[in-house]
Amino acid sequence: MTTDDILSGLQNQTIGRRIHTYDRVGSTNDLALQCGVDGAEEGTLILAESQTQGRGRHGRKWLAPPGSSILGSIILRHRLRADQVGLPNLIGAVAIATATNELTNLSARIKWPNDVLIQGKKVSGVLTELEYDRHRQPFFVMGFGVNVNMTSADLPEELRASATSLRIESGRKISRVVLLQTILHRLEENYLRLKRSDTEPIIATGNRLLHFSGDWAQINTADGIFCGETEAIDQDGGLLLKDMNGNRRKFLVGEVLQTGQMTPKN
Repeated sequence: MTTDDILSGLQNQTIGRRIHTYDRVGSTNDLALQCGVDGAEEGTLILAESQTQGRGRHGRKWLAPPGSSILGSIILRHRLRADQVGLPNLIGAVAIATATNELTNLSARIKWPNDVLIQGKKVSGVLTELEYDRHRQPFFVMGFGVNVNMTSADLPEELRASATSLRIESGRKISRVVLLQTILHRLEENYLRLKRSDTEPIIATGNRLLHFSGDWAQINTADGIFCGETEAIDQDGGLLLKDMNGNRRKFLVGEVLQTGQMTPKN
């Protein structure tokens, strides 16, 4: 992918109007964080064909053969309110899932809080990190990876049951340029909604695409593992669960460990 190719069909006013591309980096998020500290303008996109230290939530590595995926990070300077901190990951996941569904015959779903799944297998992840620039102004970086044209042979054997790519699922190669343009377009739409506090459409789409809505789920948090029936994504991006006693609880952070396979004890 070249900058000219991406910009030629991009109608955005902010996100992706300035792009830095690299063949190989350690982590696009690390580069974007440094650029943000140094004053890079809002919407700057860092792209790489491969990364050696890409990471997801909880420090997990994100690896992909060169040229097979979309690996990027965007610098965003909206000052998040306390009730908005949980929304950037959701905004990214909604944009990626929506773009995927628009361009393919696939049915991408969202695994709260930041993954995109197809047929229950991970195809994309989003990682948002907060930082301050040299003037002590807050900003955040939204990093994302999408497995686009990886083949089954590209996936380590131990991941083939839990990860996939758009090519594997659709049976054809997908234009990374067109997909990226569509993702960036949807991201800008949702980001502008966030800035003007008009997030109800984002939440509604997130709930429509929620992978395990209504399932019995286990969620791992810093306070322990909790079980309950998933109800919905709340307005601040938190996940609402109802336990076996009918008590509702909201989780702003956590990891869904298991869904649909547990039944509450009588």
